[in-house]
Amino acid sequence: VLFLPTDPPHSSPKCWAESSSSGLMLQLFCSWPGGYPHPTLHWREEGHDMENSSWVISSTSSSDTHVETLNSSHLSHRKVFKCVGSHVVEEEETSCTVEIKLPSLASEPPKTCLVGDNVTLTCRVTEGTPAAQLTWLRGITQLGVEIQSGGRYLIVQEGNVSRLTIRNCSQDTDGGCYICKAQNPVGLRELFVCLTVKEPVNIVGVVGAVVVLSLLVILTVTGVVLYYNPLLCLRGRSLNQDLGDILVLVDSEDDDEGKGEEE
Repeated sequence: VLFLPTDPPHSSPKCWAESSSSGLMLQLFCSWPGGYPHPTLHWREEGHDMENSSWVISSTSSSDTHVETLNSSHLSHRKVFKCVGSHVVEEEETSCTVEIKLPSLASEPPKTCLVGDNVTLTCRVTEGTPAAQLTWLRGITQLGVEIQSGGRYLIVQEGNVSRLTIRNCSQDTDGGCYICKAQNPVGLRELFVCLTVKEPVNIVGVVGAVVVLSLLVILTVTGVVLYYNPLLCLRGRSLNQDLGDILVLVDSEDDDEGKGEEE
């Protein structure tokens, strides 16, 4: 007689979703390792009647991991899939779920770059299941042209963030809007990120222009005042003459008093 030990998995099953290598198919993973014999894993679509629905997942596998591949035509935003696991030793079934979502993108304010400088445009995915593939395209002027990393363009993706760096900005080729496209098997979303390229500002020229403008304003105001009230200048001269006479008078009185004291 051969006795085979039986042991149920000691953890709960885990579910997750990924995109296929082509990016057009959805792969649902259900893993429940650590038991003997292998558990039975069953994928199904949550919230649908198996008998009355025209299309649902109803696949079963006896292995530690069960993968189900679905075409994008059967997918929709926030659809839930459920994996149910059972084992010969366990009386109760256990399960896990996956909710698939369209990618969502966070907006970024318009960017400005001086001619000859570098600028970085950022695209961030805030949610999406499975993870979205991010690509950059030129905007209205060259619609549909995908930007490849190389030369003056550098594209770096870290997790759910993609950064496009443009070196040596040019007004002729780099100004305008760029499209960040996020796509997974559920669908795609696009975000416009606009860039303005400007000539560097001449600081010396700006300071000189401000000084010249200030002098022109002062001369204009002075001319207007003298034109409408030319007596202001004469009054100022007469006032200075009167003050001089008063000072002379005071000095003469002091001299007389000094002479009297000496006598």
